[in-house]
Amino acid sequence: MTIINRLNTRGVLVRRGVLDSLNSNCPICLVEEESVDHLILHCHKHWIIWSKIIKWWGLSWCCPKNLSGLFSQWTFMVHGKFQKKAWLMLFFSEVWSLWLLRNDLIFQQKSPNYDLVFFLIITRLCLWLKALHPNFPYSPSDLLRSVEGLIRWSNVQITRTGVIWSPLTIDSFKWNVDGSSLGKPGLSGIGGVLRNHHGHLLGIFSLPLGILDSNIAELRAVVKAVELSASNCLLHHKHITIESDSANVIS
Repeated sequence: MTIINRLNTRGVLVRRGVLDSLNSNCPICLVEEESVDHLILHCHKHWIIWSKIIKWWGLSWCCPKNLSGLFSQWTFMVHGKFQKKAWLMLFFSEVWSLWLLRNDLIFQQKSPNYDLVFFLIITRLCLWLKALHPNFPYSPSDLLRSVEGLIRWSNVQITRTGVIWSPLTIDSFKWNVDGSSLGKPGLSGIGGVLRNHHGHLLGIFSLPLGILDSNIAELRAVVKAVELSASNCLLHHKHITIESDSANVIS
């Protein structure tokens, strides 16, 4: 109804004779006539919410002439099958939230709280996504902190091959290390675990590295395991294996 301009805004009710012409102004800004395009999109306080959503996703935009124009270009602003679905849900979540805010102001005299409105928009989006995809792993708080998980998430189920830890000889130790990067280069991190020949966990490390290539991150993980082994006198003169899944590092 919103997109096809069929909401009973004050401007519509005035033209139908339900309201006096003196009561046609937007209840939010009290300046311009309340139409669908003005209320949902162009009212300066609501326009700020749209801009905040666009910025939250990491995009930039030019405000269109009307809401139907915005809707027609909306799904072309993002990439990815799941992301387009989430982006469309975000559109409806925002429109619905702004309409409810308007009604709360008129019928319950609630003062608009735009920080709360933004929170409710993201929360509704998250609940709708979880209803369609129960394995969607992020909470509203996660999405409010960062949209990156949503942008990168895929609903494709990946079957991972189980890896059995290979036991060691008596009095020997093994580091299993790994490094990864979100891009080439990209934000990188490394981690590793140390076990004895029984498989008992003896030590662990995990730390960010900044912007690196994934191969460098894998190598840094091996170097970190060597450094930690050298700094622990209990591991001196012991047989230590360092295991990595990076063929480039091993070769």
